[in-house]
Amino acid sequence: GKVADCETCFDSFETQTLPVATYSKGQLYKQRLAAVSLVNGPRVLRSGAMTTELVLKHGDGRVRVIFYHAPAWKNKEDEYQTPPDGLKFYRATVSREADRDEVPNRLQEQFPNTPEKGNPKFFRPVPPFAWHKKWGGTSWTWGPQSGDKGWMVEDMEEGDAWHGRPRGDSSNVWSMRLPGGILIQCPRVIPPNDVELCRLAWLPEDDTLLRAEASISCLKPIVNSDDEMVGLAPPELVALRCDMMEMRGEVDEASTMYERIKRLSETDEDETVLPEK
Repeated sequence: GKVADCETCFDSFETQTLPVATYSKGQLYKQRLAAVSLVNGPRVLRSGAMTTELVLKHGDGRVRVIFYHAPAWKNKEDEYQTPPDGLKFYRATVSREADRDEVPNRLQEQFPNTPEKGNPKFFRPVPPFAWHKKWGGTSWTWGPQSGDKGWMVEDMEEGDAWHGRPRGDSSNVWSMRLPGGILIQCPRVIPPNDVELCRLAWLPEDDTLLRAEASISCLKPIVNSDDEMVGLAPPELVALRCDMMEMRGEVDEASTMYERIKRLSETDEDETVLPEK
């Protein structure tokens, strides 16, 4: 369904059935699962763009985001004449989906007919401070060499709590917060043969935090025996991580700020609080 955002338009709640591919064991192609997360890609479209899809599931619903990156050159005269200087982000698509008789929409979730406990309310208001809690739970990872691994997290460290830094950890991060407790992050530009992160965080309930993180690499040159580049390797998934966290308590903001000031007083280096423009 579509919800109008102006006075002259009207809401539409018509539904469509779209065909989906058939999957079987051993034929998941570029799909990889870890706990309640799934990554599809990265894959190259016919247009030459690259897509990376992340999915998180909770109850009878799930959130999907697709990041789109396209080849980019520093000099226009080099376009399609030389290998790209990187892949530049240009679009993201977010879908909220549920196995229900009615399509989730903003209007319905303002009324008492809310989903049962354990099922997500997609458009519920989530204040920014709801992300800053003491989180603990389980983490699941996959890598080509390391395989599948899982471990317990008693108390998430501040450095690992990227969901509390919506603008990311560098100026190369594009991010957006959406209604319903959804945060998405991806690289603005993916340089050749570098590893970058695509991230999806979701607060389906006040005491539940789900995170998916895909490490991707692209534009890796293929070199022949004469040390000449003959092409570019397909993009690859370097690693996948899924975090399933529960709230373990409130954060003591006073002690956190005190420790931060103490660390600053013990070092001569200045801390960069705002990202450089």
